Amino acid sequence: MERTQSGQILLISLLVLSVATTIALSLIGRTATDVNISNEVEESARALAAAEAGVEQALQSGLGSGGAQVLSPNVTYDTTLTNIGLAAGPYLFPQKTARDNTEVLWLTSHDSSGNIVETPTYVATTIELCWSTEATTPAVEVTIPYKKASDGSYRVARGAFDPVSSRTTTNKFTLVAGAGANCGQSEFYKATLDFTTLGITPAQDTLLALHIKPIYSAAQLGVNPGSNVLPIQGNRIDSTGSLATGITRRVVVLQSYRTTQGIFDAVVFSQSSFGH
Repeated sequence: MERTQSGQILLISLLVLSVATTIALSLIGRTATDVNISNEVEESARALAAAEAGVEQALQSGLGSGGAQVLSPNVTYDTTLTNIGLAAGPYLFPQKTARDNTEVLWLTSHDSSGNIVETPTYVATTIELCWSTEATTPAVEVTIPYKKASDGSYRVARGAFDPVSSRTTTNKFTLVAGAGANCGQSEFYKATLDFTTLGITPAQDTLLALHIKPIYSAAQLGVNPGSNVLPIQGNRIDSTGSLATGITRRVVVLQSYRTTQGIFDAVVFSQSSFGH
């Protein structure tokens, strides 16, 4: 009887020891995993901080890093700075524009300090406006601030375009055709903006910018200058932070020029004279 009890006690002890060992090993493994995750999070944060340091360097200097630069032991960053715009062909804004929000496309150059150069830069007489199809069909409104060569005055012209014929009877927008292959996209609406019909002579008057606003719905906006080259719209900064362990993080910043005053979108305007 005593032998049987002793055997049972030994068996129970072994079972308890086995369970305790399993729990201990599980805790050790979990601790090791937590330590690894913590190290990866810390290294990821260091790589991200290095990438952000590269962005700061580019913003301050206006230049890329010219190759990998050592930030601290085993930590480097590599930054490139490229122009946005300064090319012919379609140009799309980087993200969809919310309804009644305005995107600014510059039609004049800027100096090294970011100030407007008030001499004709975009001298073509037309430019195509493009916008995406959406569940609620968007229309677009465009405001064109410009400087008149004859007297040096600053003026505003405006156009509005809508692909929905039933709305144009009330909103008085210019009706445009249905969506098609425009601005390099398969289903975009298009309107051709002719500056001369607005009393602007681009070769003489200075086109400052286009303020483009989607109406009725958010939309992806773009323009197509054809073979004409758009002025620089700003800079794109790509910065990659790297650690010797192989961890890398990347930050992309789009640096646009300061926009013109929003009052241009709200002033009273007329394509002919009017009085009070």
